[in-house]
Amino acid sequence: MERIVQTSSQARWAPSIAAGIAVFGLVLMLAAPPSPGVAGEATTTLRVIANGQPLPLVTRAIIQGDVVMAQYQGLFDPLGIRATWNPSQHLLHLTSPAGDEMELRAGDPYATVNGENRPIPIPLVEVFGRVLIPVQWVFETLGDVTAYDPATHTLVISPQITGVSWRGTDAGLEVAVEGTGPLHATLSREPAHLIVDVSGAAPKSPEEAFEVNEGNLAGIHITRAAAGARIVLDLMGPVQYRLLTQAEDRRVLIALTTGSALPAPPPGPSSAYHPSSQKITDIAYEHLDGGGGRVVITANRALQVNERKLRNPDRVVIDVLDAVFLPVKKSLSIDDGLVVQVRAAQFHSNPNVVRIVIELARPSPDQVHPGSDEGSLMVDIGAATAVNPPPLPSGIPARHGPIVVAVDAGHGGSDPGAIGPTGVKEKDVVLAIAQDLRRLLTQQHVDVVMVRETDVFVPLEDRGQIAARGGATMLVSIHANASTEPSKNGTQTFYATPQSQPLAAAVLDELSRKVGLAPRGETQARFKVLVDSKHIPAILVETAFVTNPREEQMLRDPAMQEEFAQGIAQGIQRYLSTPPGAIP
Repeated sequence: MERIVQTSSQARWAPSIAAGIAVFGLVLMLAAPPSPGVAGEATTTLRVIANGQPLPLVTRAIIQGDVVMAQYQGLFDPLGIRATWNPSQHLLHLTSPAGDEMELRAGDPYATVNGENRPIPIPLVEVFGRVLIPVQWVFETLGDVTAYDPATHTLVISPQITGVSWRGTDAGLEVAVEGTGPLHATLSREPAHLIVDVSGAAPKSPEEAFEVNEGNLAGIHITRAAAGARIVLDLMGPVQYRLLTQAEDRRVLIALTTGSALPAPPPGPSSAYHPSSQKITDIAYEHLDGGGGRVVITANRALQVNERKLRNPDRVVIDVLDAVFLPVKKSLSIDDGLVVQVRAAQFHSNPNVVRIVIELARPSPDQVHPGSDEGSLMVDIGAATAVNPPPLPSGIPARHGPIVVAVDAGHGGSDPGAIGPTGVKEKDVVLAIAQDLRRLLTQQHVDVVMVRETDVFVPLEDRGQIAARGGATMLVSIHANASTEPSKNGTQTFYATPQSQPLAAAVLDELSRKVGLAPRGETQARFKVLVDSKHIPAILVETAFVTNPREEQMLRDPAMQEEFAQGIAQGIQRYLSTPPGAIP
């Protein structure tokens, strides 16, 4: 039975000899007395801080180059990772709080991550009753953050803050902070801010800022702090707040209830309350075929409005001047691929201002105009802004509705993916193909969401979320295959759900014909990026074998990279032009 890696990962090839040498060296070091003076390789007493907690390790760690090899016991609990060691199979099984699974086997230069084989810098070592792992690689592959200080022999392992979001509720706003592991949050109050300190955690970026301007929440800032991550909620007025979180939860919720909208005005004639003759009685949403929608605002008379757009996330904000919203608050969850949510509330009470926020999955044109009924106001989004919706690409019928393709270039950053015989890295060639595919689809008037646009590491658990936040109606994950046998060749596609099989078949056929490679078939597989996108057609494309010398050269050639992209684009077009239920 041939041993082939038919996944988005590295295959089991050249590193096996080097890994064996590394393991043999580690065995000798474990048997020898401490030797901290050895350059590049040393045993040392390691100080570990995991999720803000010091972990006393009773055994020595081995530092080989910049790789820390340490005994696994006790390392994973603070990050919420379940670790199970099977001594008969010499196998360590890990499950992260997000559901990612990893298996490491003694002496094996590849780990299995969510069914994909990935090369590791030094294999798991089992010797003298001890089980050592490459600590940084394991935690970072599961989405956490590590930092090693060789001067103090200190290793810091932190859960990563993966996102901050907010949604309207009947009571006000709910701010959510999400991470890769348990988040230990405390909440404090300053006159104009709420401060959420998450000890032991690390933000994705040194500093991020989001403009909110809803309720009495003006914006959110995320920064690094000495003890972890700090999230600052900038307030525009009084709020009541509650911190909703459990001890081992990787999600922190902050519930905000708006107090009086504005401070009391100074005494005098101007402080008297002035009622408004404009009454808004309801808001509703209508989804339109062809990639658009319409928000309908019902009122007793014509409305005066100010409109503006905000980013991160994309929103259309409508302020209705001198108006009263009779329901006081209303929130509609839409999630139709373009509009995420519509929410309305009495924003100010003196003067009266009603604020309507339309949260979008991606930037989109909008148009505000009077409705057919007296007092009604329409906000058209996307294709609804045109009298006649914009034409779809040739061959794509309207029955497929709005089309947004998420293009996922596999691996990236610290994860190179498979590496060819002359050093071609999977992460580089699939990014180039993904960028070409985006250009081709955009030329065909198809909206595209890029999971990554540069050479950055994107955790597996984030990829489906990025696609969903972008309103994706289809996902194509691009990879290069690998095998222990250099002669293995061809292209292949994978899918997780029956609805995705026609897309996998169409792309496989068009791609193999375009680039002249043998089709290896479309195969059902539960890769995480596909399972996380199970509600839409989602496929993983193994373009070619980077471990095959001829196909490695094809993958590195910019002209051939565009050919690969053209083949995938043609497969997408073929799928979209085929009636639902038909086999391409």
